[in-house]
Amino acid sequence: MRYSSPFLAVLAATPLLASARPVVTRAAASANVALVFRECPKNLHNAAPHLTFLTPTEFANVLEQLEASFYQQGLAKFQPADFIAAGFASPTIPTQILTTIQSDEAAHDTFIQAALTVNGVTPLTCTFDFTSGLTDVATMAATARVVEYVGVAAYSGAANLLDVPEFLDAAASILTVEARHQSLLNVLSGTGAAIPSPFDVGFTPQEVLSIAGGFITGPCDLGLNATTSLAVTNKGAIAPGDLLTVSATGVAGTDNLFCNIIIGGANASVNLPLAQCNVPAGTNGPVALWITSDATPIPNDVVARATVPTVAGPAIFFVDSVPDALSQLVRSTGATNATGTASTNTTTPTVGTDNNSAPPPPPPTAPKSIAALAALQTGKKTVFDTCGADVECQQGCCGFASGKCAGPDVAQSNGSGGCGHGDAAPNCAVATLLGFSDCVAGGVKGDLQAPDVQQAAAFAAQLDNLPFTPTK
Repeated sequence: MRYSSPFLAVLAATPLLASARPVVTRAAASANVALVFRECPKNLHNAAPHLTFLTPTEFANVLEQLEASFYQQGLAKFQPADFIAAGFASPTIPTQILTTIQSDEAAHDTFIQAALTVNGVTPLTCTFDFTSGLTDVATMAATARVVEYVGVAAYSGAANLLDVPEFLDAAASILTVEARHQSLLNVLSGTGAAIPSPFDVGFTPQEVLSIAGGFITGPCDLGLNATTSLAVTNKGAIAPGDLLTVSATGVAGTDNLFCNIIIGGANASVNLPLAQCNVPAGTNGPVALWITSDATPIPNDVVARATVPTVAGPAIFFVDSVPDALSQLVRSTGATNATGTASTNTTTPTVGTDNNSAPPPPPPTAPKSIAALAALQTGKKTVFDTCGADVECQQGCCGFASGKCAGPDVAQSNGSGGCGHGDAAPNCAVATLLGFSDCVAGGVKGDLQAPDVQQAAAFAAQLDNLPFTPTK
């Protein structure tokens, strides 16, 4: 098993990022590494312990394809108003970060595919179905946290399998970027901590595939047997002390089953009867969960854990018990399924009891067209008219310092300090909907879904040619 890392051959074949540095000659890989990458025929990939995979780099290739495709599809699907509705202070913040992450993942994939091609291997091109992870912006943000954590866990889990020290720099150069992505996505959650733990948990390739495989559709032979997929089915945020509910293929009931919870830095899991699988006190950040039929804790070590039989897992979920102030500043609401599990299985039985309440009712809706919204504003004051409150103005903005109606953009840039004349602090509701994030310190956002706010924003967008889609 020493040479079964799916990332090993890409490092052996192309140890440097071609786009970043010129290729230089490195020390030769071990004979076993060279044999596996260059000479292992497809019909022998299960013939011996050190030949337990088809083409090692193909797994990394597919994982990076999955990540790049996920962000590409999400960015294409959602509009600025969707990010605002999800609680982001400005749509520019998440779209800029997600665009950068997508570009990084595409670059990783290009690098890995080049290594395969140079060594005479045709890279796999797989198709993906992200329907379950792109239902709305909140679900996309939760799924993205899982996707990136799996990337970190995959590279971290592969590091101990490298037998040529020089190859570690290529793996580390990707791993560190994936970890930065993870921190940013923790912030974008609105509820998480950028760096929740001083340690992460590594996964074996089979464990990674059990999570990522739910998104892969069509032929995509990786030569790996995934562990049984596991999903945490709690609704809403998960906190320390909560009883976890799960589902997995072939798992029904809780008798003679145990949950194993691993957090970063722990030597082994917290092993509990599945019927009493409560999140340990003090938990914060990403959590990995396995089901076993043994009361012995499983090790937090990919090499040792590969020899331990498990029933299902891992599943990933997040416990945001110590959120960063930065997260809450970037996103005002964390109304999302905090489990972040990537499983697409909806037919397996649920184990345990769901102790979470139903989701809150949707906010009131406004008229559907900008024309209808604007028509409601025609009886209000126009620009330069003296005003005492935002509600008096067509564009929903009474200059905080000037006391005159103005567009939200103008009020923020002409020294008036934003909107909200007559209030204790500037009211940034309309400005927020239009994507302006520079309200003066102390600015207060109102109800972004309120019909009055939606009407004013739509009318301001029409007059000033600004992008805005009213809440449907």
